[in-house]
Parts: sequence; structure tokens; C-alpha cells
Amino acid sequence: MKYLLIAFAFLFSLSCSFPHYPKKYEKLAVFSHDTLKNISTNALACNQLKIQYLGCSNLLIKYKNESILLDPFFSNNPGIKTSLGKIKFNPIYFKKGSDFVNKYGNSFHDINTIFISHSHYDHLFDLAYLLEKDSLNDAVKIYADESAKTVVQHFLKNHTFLNADSFVYKKNTIQKWININSEMRMLIIPTSHAPHLGKLHFMKGNTDNLYFKNFTQSTQKISANQFKEGHTFAFILDILKADTIAFRILIKGAGCEINNGKISDEILKEHGIDLAIMQIASANFTDCYPQNLLAQIKPKQVLITHWEDFFRPYAPRKIKTVRATNFSYFFKKVKTIEGVWPVKKLSDQFYMPKPGTMVMYEF
Repeated sequence: MKYLLIAFAFLFSLSCSFPHYPKKYEKLAVFSHDTLKNISTNALACNQLKIQYLGCSNLLIKYKNESILLDPFFSNNPGIKTSLGKIKFNPIYFKKGSDFVNKYGNSFHDINTIFISHSHYDHLFDLAYLLEKDSLNDAVKIYADESAKTVVQHFLKNHTFLNADSFVYKKNTIQKWININSEMRMLIIPTSHAPHLGKLHFMKGNTDNLYFKNFTQSTQKISANQFKEGHTFAFILDILKADTIAFRILIKGAGCEINNGKISDEILKEHGIDLAIMQIASANFTDCYPQNLLAQIKPKQVLITHWEDFFRPYAPRKIKTVRATNFSYFFKKVKTIEGVWPVKKLSDQFYMPKPGTMVMYEF
């Protein structure tokens, strides 16, 4: 009987990692089919920040008239092609992404700044098309590492590419804030990427320039495995008001650990984290994430990203969870920090939007 129970527990745990409709989290109100959601973090709120989830780690962040894009990726490709064959930009999925953006009166052409957390294809793939088809304005600034630049080298025209490594925050040094405008600034933090399966970590290292020298058309087929990780970053985004921090966001583009799961206390002394945008994919293969980080920063709200299965065509009513990720284990680790950061009802602090959802944070 003992071994039967162990086998059952193992199979149950394994099954949680298979793609499935997030019915449990829909019942808990962590996930919903809403396409517009208001979240207030202040009873006397008078400001509003808009964050549109576009899938994976792709976010459009808008405050007043300023728009920022992170990790542009819409082109879902079947898992078998991704692992054994070649992937291809899919105009149908770009239309999906552009329809999401246009729905609320926004446009890719309004985006002035782009940040890339790392250079895996599911964080970068559609940037080449945006550049090639002039969907972005000429004044756009792109912050990414050299691996990302290698991928899009033939599509950069008058656009400004800045090496993110030059702005990376290092402990006990001057913080190199990127001033997006007088009311928004970004800090780049070095971090790491979670293993993809168990202890296996795929597509590590820097992108091979020789391979991408022939990547001259954004719609041509290309190997997903050639999109090496490069350097991985997290970001701190501040919304400023009268030169003081009115709202602070931690953005994590990978389910990963920062200094054993934490960020520098030096950053937090200045202002705490109001919103943590945290990736869930592969988080069950890390030891410290997310519990160490959440216990330290104690955010008012958490937005879960990179949660849906991007190895299949997007179906809004039949959406499934990302493969090889145990959601129950993720939230079980969250529950271990109840004494430090009380979470009595997950939906009070956690929200997992479906792609296309516009979340408005009032502060």
C-alpha cells in the first residue's frame, strides 16, 4: 500500500505538469476570462498604470502617453517543430498580437522603448518582424544584450540599440537608471534562468553570429535552439511623481533566482515593490523561487506571466497551461511564507490574465 501511495503521488505530481485548462485557478478567481481588469492598490488612488499581457512574457506597459514593450513574442509554433525542426514567424499570430494592442487604442508605432529580458526565441522572435515591417517608429530604443542584437542585426535601420549590459545594476555601485521620460525610469538587474526540465538547462550561452548572418528575412524558417539565452535580466520600473517614487514594479522575464532568490536591500530601502510581475514557467525546477523573493519584497500585487502553453495555437476559450510547470507546487511554495507575507486568499494578491487582457493598476 505504501508504494502504491507513493506511485499515485508521483503520477499526480507529474500530471500537474501536463498542459491543462486552469479550472482550479478560475474557481479561485486567480484566472479569469476578463479582458479588462481594474486593481486598486491605494484607497485614495488618483493615478492609473496600464499593463497589457500579450502572452509569454510579452507586456505592453503604458503610463499616460508613454508606452514600453517587453519581450515581443506572438508566433506560437508547435512543440515538435520547436524541438526537432525549424520555427517560422506566423503573420496570423502577429495579427493576434496587433489586434490585442489596437483594441484599447494603442499602437506598436507609439512604443518608444523596448526591453528584452533574454534571447530565447519566446522572448524575442517577433522583434525582427516589427523592425522589418516598420511597425515601430524610428526613434524607438531597444535595450538588450549582444545575443539579441545578433538575432536582429539585419533588421535594425535607424533604430537605436543599446547594450543592456552597460546599464546593469551592481551591488554597492551607483544605480544606472534609464530615464524613459520625466515620470518613468528603468533599472536593469542581472539574474539567472530556471532549468527547463529537472536540472536540464537548454539553450545556454551566447548566440552564434555565423548562424544568424543568413537570417535576413523575418519570415524565413530558423532553428529555435539557435536562440541562445545570452544574459538574463530582471527590471525595476518606477513611476515618478514630483521626483518621488509613486509606484514601483519588479518585472521578471524568467522564472529564476536573483542572489538566492532575493534582490538587493539597497534597492528596497528607497521604495518597496508595489507590483511584482513574475513568470511561472519552469518555476518548480528552482529551489528558492518564488518564496524567497516574495518573502523579501512583500508586494501588494503579483501578476503571473508566461503561464499559457505557447506550443499550440492560441484558443481563448480552451487555453491551457504551459508544459512542464507544476502550478500547484508554485503556489504551495507561496503558502510557505504565510507568516512573513500573509496570503489568505490568492485572488486578493495574485492575478493570472489571459493573453490580450488589459490590467489597470490604480495608485
